[in-house]
Amino acid sequence: MSQRQTAHIEEPLSIRERFECYVSPPQLMVKAIYFYILTFFSSPSLFFRDHATFRHKAFGALWARYGAAMSEEMPEGTIPLIATAQGVVLDIGPGSGTQLHLFDPSKVTKVYGVEPAADLIPELIRNAEKAGLGTKYEAIVAGAESISLIPALAKRNLLHNPEKGSTGIFDTIVTIRVLCGVPHNEETAAGLFRLLKPGGRLLVVEHVVQPYPKGGDFIAKRMQQLYMLFGWWYWLGGCCLDRDTEQILRKVAGKDGWKEVNLKFLGRQHAIPYIVGELVKA
Repeated sequence: MSQRQTAHIEEPLSIRERFECYVSPPQLMVKAIYFYILTFFSSPSLFFRDHATFRHKAFGALWARYGAAMSEEMPEGTIPLIATAQGVVLDIGPGSGTQLHLFDPSKVTKVYGVEPAADLIPELIRNAEKAGLGTKYEAIVAGAESISLIPALAKRNLLHNPEKGSTGIFDTIVTIRVLCGVPHNEETAAGLFRLLKPGGRLLVVEHVVQPYPKGGDFIAKRMQQLYMLFGWWYWLGGCCLDRDTEQILRKVAGKDGWKEVNLKFLGRQHAIPYIVGELVKA
């Protein structure tokens, strides 16, 4: 397996930069709570009848308002990475489609956007049109976990063997700030790995656990833990800041599952660091 070092040399943050990176996440959490309350007043019965859908609806309202701004604040390397997506693509958790302009329409033959928040689908389709994807983009209301994704793909006759989950369907799978929030993370990651064709590429832009004491930052680590303690995962659509997504992806593929792992670890001094890059299936 070819593997590139994930370390990335970064300049030390100034005191002001540290302060800004520590206070920005709580500000987002306050906004999420605000939309949670608004959603409760607009759909109180949904809160008790179907709490999972209620949370999707609340997060969808947050994303509809601030998704475009949050999509502009992407880690280094995101734009050229997503532009390399090609062939038949599975776009996991695209939200309202604020990042679809990163795709190169000339390189993709079909893109299936799998989004669990049904309220975001109309805007997702509109943004696909704006991005020049047009009929190449098909929105699917489903989650990334196999129990939801596989039946949705089967309905579109994309699976060669639906009973066994099928394998080798997609040339590219894209996840941008998604794997932090999927339920049953190892099972979901394993399902995505199976859906890749041999030689297929998994493009990831994911925030991950603060690595202190293994090269990270003590204060940033404590801040990340504090965000989680105050319910970040609950208010922000199930997002778990402390997932070691890189290790999960390596584990589910097994020793020889990935032919190449080319990832950069960014933001070692931040409370919300990222991994950015690709994993190529053997």
